[in-house]
Amino acid sequence: MAHQSIPGYGKRFPGQLGIILLVLTFVVASVCGAHASERLNVVSAFLIDQNSRRVLFEQNADAQIPPASLTKVISMYVALDHIRAGKASLADKVKISARAARTGGSRMFLTRGETVSLDELLMGMAVSSGNDASVAVAEHIAGSTDRFVQLMNAKARALGMTETTFRNVNGLPAAGQKTTARDMGKLAVSYLTAHPQALRYHSTRFIRHNKVITTNKNPMLGNCEGADGLKTGWVCASGYNLISTVKRGNTRLVAVVLGAENSQVRGQEMNRLIDAGYRSLRGEGPSVAAVLPRLSPADYRIDLHKTNSLAYAEVSKHKKKIAARKGKLRAGKTGSKQHASAQVSKSSKSSKAVKGKSPDKSAATSKAVATVRREKAKAVPSNKSVRATKVQQARKAAVARKTETKTTVKRSKPATAASTKKTAAPPRTPVQRAERTDKRG
Repeated sequence: MAHQSIPGYGKRFPGQLGIILLVLTFVVASVCGAHASERLNVVSAFLIDQNSRRVLFEQNADAQIPPASLTKVISMYVALDHIRAGKASLADKVKISARAARTGGSRMFLTRGETVSLDELLMGMAVSSGNDASVAVAEHIAGSTDRFVQLMNAKARALGMTETTFRNVNGLPAAGQKTTARDMGKLAVSYLTAHPQALRYHSTRFIRHNKVITTNKNPMLGNCEGADGLKTGWVCASGYNLISTVKRGNTRLVAVVLGAENSQVRGQEMNRLIDAGYRSLRGEGPSVAAVLPRLSPADYRIDLHKTNSLAYAEVSKHKKKIAARKGKLRAGKTGSKQHASAQVSKSSKSSKAVKGKSPDKSAATSKAVATVRREKAKAVPSNKSVRATKVQQARKAAVARKTETKTTVKRSKPATAASTKKTAAPPRTPVQRAERTDKRG
């Protein structure tokens, strides 16, 4: 009866209650959805403005996680510090040890005993994420990987990376090796400030070593406007990690995401975080956290195939440049030979012209040639006249010698046989012979 005293109560209340519950459900769902979309689908994240050092966003930024190959950023930092201090040079030739060559995981495919420049090894660390290159650099800079790790940890302390410990030079799994998104953000900002030229390594799409091509796995390159570095990383214990830097106009942002489920999510959430950062700076929201709910993750998916295809497009472009350079060298050699032949031909024609055999038969040319001949004849006697003169001189000399010989013979000729020789006695008569015989007896 009491219910009947309120006309229509029993019929209207259930409908009103349903509307109220529906509105409350929508509000709660909206709030929960907004709260969920303010977070990135990663374990931890960190976003900072490189110029102002203002932190724009953080999510579990102090949660410790294995750094994986992000370790190579501080390894390169230490190496570049030594180069700047004059303790090493990019041109240094590094002999690859057996330990470096057999290092597993991602590699630039070094071989034992080969010699590689320090510059090439740093490129291998950034592009190939070469664990072998990291060992080779550490051995060259510090003499051993253990001493190099000490330098890395000292650098981390100097940068205020209080939650980070390094156990090796390349980020391969190691007990006690850990970092945080905040510490990686500090490292990246300091690294780019101290060595901005390092982006040359981190923005390179591919390298080729020992006939093996390896590509840069940073998904932001080519997919995000202004992206020009830094480093990817992955181990089972951490998931997919990424430090990225993007410059648009005069503003450079540095972002870190750690612990993504896969490489696709890693790139997508990094892309969304970067875009939210720039939107916030443009005044589209009071903060990055306020902008993120407006950005659908589906709109920021990264095309990983595009990253690889762009890398191999660079490979193809590089090959074409090499082929063109070789073609120019061949053309240069051919041109040199043709030029030499032309010079020989020109010289030959000049000689013929001097001899009066020039193909130009014009009167002026003939007259000039005749004049040259006359002048030459006056200045230098012809070979025939020279030979004739020599023959005449020889003949005169012979005649002179003959005359002189005859004169000498006449002057020194001895007396005639009649004057020098005793006159032979006339033959004796028989009477005379008889008289001689009588005288002897």
